[in-house]
Amino acid sequence: MFSGKYRICELFGIPIYLDFSLIILLLMFSTGGGDLLSGLFAAFLLLASITLHELGHALTARAFGYRTHDITLSLLGGCASLIALPRKPSQEFLTAVAGPAVSFVLSFLGICGLAICSSEGSLWSAFLFVLGDVLDSFGLHGLSSGNFFVARSLAWLAGPLFYLAAMNAMLGFFNLLPGFPMDGGRIFRSAMRAFMSRARATYIAMVVGRVFAILLALSALNRILHGGNWGFVSLLIAWMIWREGEREYRQVLAEGEWGGRWDFSARVSPPPYGGDEDETEIRRGR
Repeated sequence: MFSGKYRICELFGIPIYLDFSLIILLLMFSTGGGDLLSGLFAAFLLLASITLHELGHALTARAFGYRTHDITLSLLGGCASLIALPRKPSQEFLTAVAGPAVSFVLSFLGICGLAICSSEGSLWSAFLFVLGDVLDSFGLHGLSSGNFFVARSLAWLAGPLFYLAAMNAMLGFFNLLPGFPMDGGRIFRSAMRAFMSRARATYIAMVVGRVFAILLALSALNRILHGGNWGFVSLLIAWMIWREGEREYRQVLAEGEWGGRWDFSARVSPPPYGGDEDETEIRRGR
């Protein structure tokens, strides 16, 4: 009853599913220090941003002739499940980089809006303000640009624009980490494929991703020991990167060149394992 995913809409012919685990994300946002309405609004902006991020992958893959089975929004983000991986390294690169590109465009639009709301009207000040918050979120404290003043008549708009800019900047940067299932892992692999086989490129990307997973796990443990709010989530993400790298490598070895379904994950959630029974059996056999 409290598991599974539920279809909420269809965009560009692609079914969008909502995983029940997302209720945990809503609770985390709604109890993060603000009121319930602000928390739910922030969660809505995050989900909309992740959906657009995943559509960037899906529509780019479609331009190369590859269909997307569905997009799933879950506790740690979203996942676009492609029917097949783009064959050429350049196609894989463009498909993988499309998601972060969408996120950065949305972040830039939010920063432009903040600049309009600013009493100074400075795009650079708005950028530094958002950058400082993003760096704080990654544990790089003390690099914030200080106070940012908005015109009183536009103060009601500054909050949503800040959410839009900061969330998408974090989404874009995090997904550039060179580890599966993040986009950075696929970008790194597509670049390595210019010099070696796909299997070897996947193996190297897996090893690099595991190094990041260890560093992230150590950082998460430090946050937990010091009472950080997102330490356990970071620890879960580190475990996922460690596991998914090996799964990706085994999938490449088992399926040869281009069989099976491939997942493009935004942010940071495990790819959905639902689907047809025959697909499930193939994965169990690896």
